[in-house]
Amino acid sequence: MNATPDHPELDRLSADLAGLLGRVGLDPSGGRPARRDRIDIRFAASAARHPGRVAARDAQAEATYLELEWLADDIARRLSGRAGPGSAVAVRARRSCTRAGAVVGVLRAGAAVLPLEPGHSAGLQEFLMRDAGVWVVVSDCGLLGGEIPVVKTGGFVIAVRPPLAVRREVPPGTAFMALPAGGDPGRALAVRPVAHADVLSWVDSCVPMLGATVDDVWTCLHSLSLDLGMREMWGPLLSGGRAVVVDGDTAGDARAFARLLAREEVTVVTQLPSGFARLSRAARGTVLPALRHVLLSDEPVDAAALAAWRSARIAPQALAWDVSRSPKVL
Repeated sequence: MNATPDHPELDRLSADLAGLLGRVGLDPSGGRPARRDRIDIRFAASAARHPGRVAARDAQAEATYLELEWLADDIARRLSGRAGPGSAVAVRARRSCTRAGAVVGVLRAGAAVLPLEPGHSAGLQEFLMRDAGVWVVVSDCGLLGGEIPVVKTGGFVIAVRPPLAVRREVPPGTAFMALPAGGDPGRALAVRPVAHADVLSWVDSCVPMLGATVDDVWTCLHSLSLDLGMREMWGPLLSGGRAVVVDGDTAGDARAFARLLAREEVTVVTQLPSGFARLSRAARGTVLPALRHVLLSDEPVDAAALAAWRSARIAPQALAWDVSRSPKVL
C-alpha cells in the first residue's frame, strides 16, 4: 500500500479495507486478486493498494481511490433491499470524477448498471429503463417525472420509479446493460447485457500489453452507454492509474481534446478510428511527448489517418494499437 504520512487516517482505513479483502479471498498487497470475476471486487483491491492516489479528475475536481471507495460503499449500502442480483439500476451521471464511484456502488450491490447520459432525451431514457427493467435510479443531474427520491449520498440521489408490470431478469454476471455495438446513443435501441468477464478480459489483455503502471494517465472520453466507454474507464482504475474524464464540449472538439491531452500529460488514449482521424488533423502542430499508447477500437482502422499522425510527429513515442479483438500493434 502507498504510504500516506500526511494522512494517517488513510492508512488506518486502508488497513481495515485490506482486512475485509483478505476475508473475501483477495490479496491487496500482492499481484492480481484471487477472485477476478467482478469489477467491484477488483476496484476494492485497487483502492486498498492506492488509497491516497488521485483516481479520477474532471475539469473542476478530482477524487482519490479512497473517496470513490467510500462513495461506492455508501451507495451499495443504501441500495440494499432496493436492488440486487437479477436487477438493473440506472446511473444517470454527469461526466465527473465521481461517476465511477456510483457505478462501483451499483455493482457492489449485486445489480447491473444501465448507464444513462444526461443529454439523452427523456423519451429515450424511459425506453431504455423499461427495456432493462429498471425501477431504481442513481442520479447526480436531476430526476424524470415519476421518479421519487428516497435518499441522497455524495452528490447522488437514489430514486425509485413506479413498479413495472413485467420485471426483466438480468442474467447472472452482468455488469452493464449497453446499447448494441455500433449503435447511436441518440436512437432508441434495445439494450443488451455485458458481463463483468467481458470487460475484465479487455483490461487483462491491455494493461500487461501496454506495461501500464500507476503513473499512467488515461482519458475517459466515450459514453458509458457504449462498450468502448465502459472498457476505457477500468483500464486506469483497476491498474492504479489516473482517469481524466473528458467533458462533453471537449469530447466534441478535436482541437480542445488535443489541448487536454497536452495539459494533462495523458499517456494512454482510447479512440474510435473515426475520432482518431479528426484528432490527427486537429493536433497538427501539437506535440504530445507524454503519450505512450493510442488504442483504436470498434471500427476499421484508417491507414491514411495513422500515416498522417505519424508524419506530423504529434506523439513521437506513442504506439498505435488495434484493440478491437486480439490486440495488435499497428
